[in-house]
Amino acid sequence: MILQENINLIKICFLLFALFWISDASAFYFNDTGLFDIPTAYIMNNGNFNFGANIEIQNEKRKSLVIGTDFGLLNFAEIGFKGIKKDNKDYLVSDIKVILSREEGLLPAFAIGVDNVGEGKGVPDYELSYFAVISKRLNLPIIHILNTHIGIGNKRYMSDKSIGKYLHGIFIGLGKEFILTHNDLRLQFLSELKGNNLNFGIKCLMKSGLMLNLALGGTNNGFKETGYHIAVGFTNTELMKEIAQSVELAKQAVRIANEARSEKNSSAEKE
Repeated sequence: MILQENINLIKICFLLFALFWISDASAFYFNDTGLFDIPTAYIMNNGNFNFGANIEIQNEKRKSLVIGTDFGLLNFAEIGFKGIKKDNKDYLVSDIKVILSREEGLLPAFAIGVDNVGEGKGVPDYELSYFAVISKRLNLPIIHILNTHIGIGNKRYMSDKSIGKYLHGIFIGLGKEFILTHNDLRLQFLSELKGNNLNFGIKCLMKSGLMLNLALGGTNNGFKETGYHIAVGFTNTELMKEIAQSVELAKQAVRIANEARSEKNSSAEKE
């Protein structure tokens, strides 16, 4: 099963790099805790990481290529690094997100952060930008769990065109997850609204940690232009979950063994 998934990933990577070389060089970057082009208030746990590549095809031409990695730090921060190729130029930027309060009861999660620290100055969609965002999982009738996100930011989150004239930096996102247990596959259907962009698509996560993300993004000019986004990557999140579960089972086994030993010793003393 895992071997077949690796073979499929190699095929997908080959397709991505083929598109890269045959096309002419704003893409967004998928990661574990974000949607497509907007952040959420969730962060990866300490020790979790992901890396991947994303390209955007628009009007049969590649607009940009993004290769990046993100990792969780001390369970309160998430740091990412992105290498960007746009208009035959290369840029290196980083992102930082800090969670200030976690989701609990009726209270949403709340986080602040900064995008594109580094060489993106003057490059559309990759300028230094600050944001604040809240996220909440809602349990609704019929559709059950729905992930909701709303936030505000400057620079790349703003636009003076299309619907961006009315949003003033506000961004909104929705997500619905399905788990296909027989295939150990997690599917997330996502949509988001930011500045001059309306994006929607799907994120697929296999048990092995392999990721495949597909999205359709609308741009300005009345959404008459669209960009197709493809991303592949890997995350150790599922592996870390399995390790944590194994450690917990081992602790339970030790606890049960100790309790059984104590009961046996007590019985022996009474005799």
